[in-house]
Amino acid sequence: MKVIKINEVEIGMVLASSIFLGSSDVELLSKGVEITERHLQLMTRLGIKEVSVVSDSAEIVETSTSNEQQVQMIKDEADRVGESFDAESYLDALNKIELKEDDIEPVLTNVANANMVIHVLTGDGNTPIDEKHKDLVEHTQKAFDQLKTGNEIDLESIRRDVNKALPDMIRNDDVLMRLSQLKSGDNYTFDHSLRVSILATMIGKWLGYNEEQLSDLAQASLLFDIGKMKIPDFILNKPNKTKEEEFDIVKKHAQFGYSILLKTEGVTNNIKYSALQHHERLDGSGYPLRLRAGQIHEFAKIIMVCDIFDAMTNKRPYKDKTSPFEAAEYIQWHAGKTLDSKICYIFLKNLAVFYTGKDVLLSTGETGRIIYVDVNFPTRPVIQVGEKFVDLVKEKDIKILELYS
Repeated sequence: MKVIKINEVEIGMVLASSIFLGSSDVELLSKGVEITERHLQLMTRLGIKEVSVVSDSAEIVETSTSNEQQVQMIKDEADRVGESFDAESYLDALNKIELKEDDIEPVLTNVANANMVIHVLTGDGNTPIDEKHKDLVEHTQKAFDQLKTGNEIDLESIRRDVNKALPDMIRNDDVLMRLSQLKSGDNYTFDHSLRVSILATMIGKWLGYNEEQLSDLAQASLLFDIGKMKIPDFILNKPNKTKEEEFDIVKKHAQFGYSILLKTEGVTNNIKYSALQHHERLDGSGYPLRLRAGQIHEFAKIIMVCDIFDAMTNKRPYKDKTSPFEAAEYIQWHAGKTLDSKICYIFLKNLAVFYTGKDVLLSTGETGRIIYVDVNFPTRPVIQVGEKFVDLVKEKDIKILELYS
């Protein structure tokens, strides 16, 4: 294996390790992928500076760390940063969440019906969701915090709060504006889950889900990442996770979340499979079970799109955010390959409607206003900059760095 600069990458090289989005657990390209021209364009556009490539085909062999090795790595990191860590209890917890594909139903029926009547719920006022529905935020935040030391959540309380907030979550199709209203707190996982819940519920609305299904989707997408509460903070929030083995530790959150929800009274399959499968991918390259398209629950397919979009467009202490257009281009690029094409199309098409009239910052350093969005190229609009017009479909080297609400 060798690490090379992005400008040294050649078509046909093979990735020796996966590429992740910043320091998140969102995988951009998988280990063993043969780099194509489109991969290179994607990495360049997303600001990837260097990659690990194989120097020998034998290096492509799939490897994984054992539970014992993961616990030892966590213990070593805990010692390094001066944190306490109960290695014995954590190893016991890891052993209890081991899964086999046989543990999961082989076929999961999609919940959406293409001919379903769209049920549009409406709310009143323009108060941000986190201000108007403090009970939802406080109760869910409390549930997240309690999971650090226990394994129980009060799903019924969360369900009541979700149903109360649901009309406001989906009343305005300009979801980017709604997200910009939310305040960021100290718990990134919780803030991220709240934003993903709003995005996913909007997609459910656009797909034509009825009120009961929207409620289930809102709960599922609020709780999909709860397994991260079982990953030690000093690992989860480590600024520079450079080893694939460190990501292997974080990846366990899907199984931890499923295990928690499996024991939660009143939980539906929709909710527990969302936690387990939101990192699966249609081509079988995801985790933890490497399921393929027909085996993945539709809620998980929705959440994986929202998870990627929000992770890319929000800043963390160790990762700059990308513009919604760059995130949308990533989603569009993966539609039909690793992400569900119908869900991607619905999401991008509806986002594009609200781009027109928004001001943007271009990679040229210029600012301008979006005046036209072609539905066939929703991520490459026409921008008016002063007296000139910049068509990003034609100007492929120019990109939108920031979208102003």
